[in-house]
Amino acid sequence: MKKVLLLLVLISVAVVYSCGGSNEESGYCTYNGHTLYTGEKGGCYYLSSGGNKEYVDKSYCRKCN
Repeated sequence: MKKVLLLLVLISVAVVYSCGGSNEESGYCTYNGHTLYTGEKGGCYYLSSGGNKEYVDKSYCRKCN
């Protein structure tokens, strides 16, 4: 029984981390559901549904990417 419980805990942890875990731990951040990226010059942006870069305040990209 202990082995089964341990296996379930390990699987649960693996699922959480494969789905991104918290944003800072996984290396990416989001803004209104969009993944944020850092540009070459340090700008913080996400890609709109039309494929355009939409810039947001740089503070949203701290500890990301």
